[in-house]
Amino acid sequence: MKKLLLSIIALAFIGGTAVHAQGFKGKWFIMGEAGYGTQSDGNVKNYSVLPVVGTFVAPTTVVGLGVGYLGSEDKTGVLADVVKSNAFIAQPLVRKYWGVADNFFIFGQAAVPVTFGKGTTEDNGTKVEQKFTGYGIQLSPGIDYFLSSKFSIEASFGLAGWTAVKPKDGETSNDFNIGINSGFQNGLKFGLKYIF
Repeated sequence: MKKLLLSIIALAFIGGTAVHAQGFKGKWFIMGEAGYGTQSDGNVKNYSVLPVVGTFVAPTTVVGLGVGYLGSEDKTGVLADVVKSNAFIAQPLVRKYWGVADNFFIFGQAAVPVTFGKGTTEDNGTKVEQKFTGYGIQLSPGIDYFLSSKFSIEASFGLAGWTAVKPKDGETSNDFNIGINSGFQNGLKFGLKYIF
């Protein structure tokens, strides 16, 4: 009897939290996203904090804007002893969802990040600072699990990205990357979303 009662409660809970994408059109969300990635045996670190606000313009399509912080540190010694950068980012985005199960979705996201920051190079005790601006295009897939009709958790990673960075007193550098750790925000990113 106990097992039957627990099974009924579990089914009621699962059924009560099932999410149907059709119910999200016109709803808004706030999301906090954070990312951290390393390369070259931990000598290159990238991190990001990006709060995002957006709205469902269709049952499975979202438009939004993220505003946050990006940072990186390179201790490989290729360019200098230590190279650091800190930047403010504004990132408009569009996201498309596809349902896998009631509460589980995959998505594809296209974003156009714009950054304003400062890079610091330390080489043989000499420290040089340089302001820069950057822009690019980032494509990233991800997964989204809805805990209820109000909350979801997600994970995403960069798939393809193009970036251009222009130092205040220098030439623009362009980078194009394809792979798991590409784009402005390197590494796997996790987010918690509130829908209202």
